[in-house]
Formats: sequence, structure tokens, C-alpha cells
Amino acid sequence: MIGSDRRNFDLEYVTKELRRLDEILREKLNIYLLGGAVMAVDGLKPGTKDIDVIVERERDHKILTNSLEGCGYHTLQPQDLTKPYNELSATIMQNLEEFRWDIFIEYVAKKLFLTKTIKQRANKIYFGKKLIVFLLSKEDMFLMKGMTEGDRDLEDMALIARSDINYDLVLNECTSQSERDKRGHIWESSLYEKCEELKEKYGIDVPIRNKLRKISEDRMIKAKGKRAL
Repeated sequence: MIGSDRRNFDLEYVTKELRRLDEILREKLNIYLLGGAVMAVDGLKPGTKDIDVIVERERDHKILTNSLEGCGYHTLQPQDLTKPYNELSATIMQNLEEFRWDIFIEYVAKKLFLTKTIKQRANKIYFGKKLIVFLLSKEDMFLMKGMTEGDRDLEDMALIARSDINYDLVLNECTSQSERDKRGHIWESSLYEKCEELKEKYGIDVPIRNKLRKISEDRMIKAKGKRAL
């Protein structure tokens, strides 16, 4: 079992690994960065333990994983990972320095879908020979952290909230994701609960908190009505 005491890697290291990947790629590849790497680039954190990325297609996933193997990374097996990592539904690759890539296809942790609007908001931060790297917006990072259950997600949401974000964009994307969720999960409810925790623990009153509660209540009433038919 690999522990959680891996060291943080600074932005210089992350950039170096992106350049190494670019040098070995044989085909063009677009990747979208999320998680700690985004917060490091935005100056919200001094470093990260891994690069979390999402790609659009299975083909992109294969290109990325094969190329990372050429850079000295290997795929970690379920027995090598803690339970939270296994629940991510990601391909986890690690090098000899224990720096990781967490790779998702279309969905992040079976939740956040890489929508057209998310792609439009993403900023291009690296344009290499074959590799193009996009950085998810802070608004979409805030939403993602509101949907996942990582140890530091609430702390990260607080850091993002204090950096000034457009909450209307967060609400719009949350509603869009909720409407396309075929499992019937009410995204507004999950995000509302996280916002309540933010207020209680960090004193941050998210402007859309009451709207999220109202939408959650309306969706719950509607869902109960459908089940009653």
C-alpha cells in the first residue's frame, strides 16, 4: 500500500514533466488540467503531489498513457493505492520520484463531465510541438471540489473562494451538470452542503448558497412527485 505522505512538487517540476511528455509524443494531444496543478499554476498552492488531467476520448487516453510509459511512468494497480484513489475511476501513473498523473476520460471521478462550456472557459497554458495543455477555470474547479470527497477539498474551495470567482458561472454549470446526470443525483444539493460547511468552518458565505438550496428543494419535490406516479 502506498501511503499519502508523498512530497509536494513545485510548478517548475510540473512544467518539466509536461515538456518531457511533449518531447516524446508522436501525435497531437489536448489535455485539461484540474486539481492541485491548477491551484499551483494560479498561485493558490506552492505545489502538488500529482497532475490531474481529463482527456476527451479513449484514443487520447491511450496516447497519453503510452507516452508517459516512455517517460518512465508505470501504472499503479488497485492493491498499490488507498481506497480514495481507487474510487476515482482514474488511471494512476507514477514515476520513480513518486510523482503521479491521475488520468480521467470525459468524467472526473464519475461526476464532473467535460462539457463544451467547461472547455470554453479553460485557459491554454502550454502549446508545444504536439502537446496542448488547458487549465480548468477556477469556477469549474470550485464546482468540482464541491462534488468530490477528498481530504482537502473543502480547504481548496476556501482558497478558490477567496481568490474572487464568478459564482453565476458556477451555478449555471452546476445546473447543467445536474440536468444531464442520468443517475438522478442532485448536484445543487451536494454543492449547497459544501457551501454550508464553508460558512461554518471558514466564515465564507457563498453568494449562491440560498439559490442552491431553493433549486435543491424544488428538484427533490419534483423527484418525489415522479416516484409517486
